[in-house]
Amino acid sequence: MFENSPDPFASGSRERLDMSALTRDLHLLGDDWRIAAGARPPGALLHGSVHTEELRPGLVLYRTAVRDLHSLRTSNLLHPGLKLCVLVQGSSELAYGARGFALGPQAAHGAAVLVNLAEPDRFVRQWRRGRSERKVTLTLRPEWFAAAGLEDAGIDAFRREHLAVAPWRPSARALALAAQLASPPPLPPGLQRLWLESRCLDLAGEALGAVAGAAPPAPAAGLDARGLRRLRALRDFLDSGGADGMGLAQIARHAGMSAAHLQRHFPKVGGTSVIDYLRVARLQRAREALERGDADVAAAALLAGYRSPANFATAFRRRFGMTPRQARSS
Repeated sequence: MFENSPDPFASGSRERLDMSALTRDLHLLGDDWRIAAGARPPGALLHGSVHTEELRPGLVLYRTAVRDLHSLRTSNLLHPGLKLCVLVQGSSELAYGARGFALGPQAAHGAAVLVNLAEPDRFVRQWRRGRSERKVTLTLRPEWFAAAGLEDAGIDAFRREHLAVAPWRPSARALALAAQLASPPPLPPGLQRLWLESRCLDLAGEALGAVAGAAPPAPAAGLDARGLRRLRALRDFLDSGGADGMGLAQIARHAGMSAAHLQRHFPKVGGTSVIDYLRVARLQRAREALERGDADVAAAALLAGYRSPANFATAFRRRFGMTPRQARSS
């Protein structure tokens, strides 16, 4: 699928895209686009094409065929909705809230991810200079579900759970549908919208089948809305680097809760334990420092909390699939 796909940049119609081009139709997906890490470069940010279109109320198709011109990280706040993202070619690193995903031919998540946003949350994309991706993302907002009249306990339960991820592996037909959506035929506007919507519905039908009929998840005992807000604030604190060097007991005191409560409930917002989340966050900051040229391997190891550069290199390679030196030379 990936290796045999044509180069999405072979066409001379591809453009160099600046910030205004990237955010032109952002209101269909969310708002507050920003550069979360890295200096804002002047001029073009991407080479390629980006299309965002609402095919009917609550059904939004986002198509990209781009090559990164810079290494940085961007973020924007998304409206609630079910997100179905399929990579057609290349590779991509992205996150919905606390859920991070690497998509590509060798990635653990494969070519697609199906995740639900029950409330507004941030989308993060990691850019790598010279890397290309072609992908399609469907957004199914609450108004689309209301009009569709779907009645299924599994789908309803999935949509109530914020950052729920479905165990969906797209079939060969679903991947072919995504490839068609990425490169639609030249049709009159009305017919092309109909053509796009028909493929989107086929793709959504298969993806929703992965959660249809599933048993509702058990309620999160002992955690109310206030507790969730405190845990999300703690997650942001861990991301900021403020907890670097702190142990579990210190982090729990900062959060104003017991260590046992923190260990039991933090995976609901962080996807993993507090200590594992902090370890990954520090590795990510070390990678960014290497790519910016702000640190050599020894300094990056200390930033990530490793006294031994060898142990740091092992953890780095296991997490990112490359060595720290390769990251520094990228």
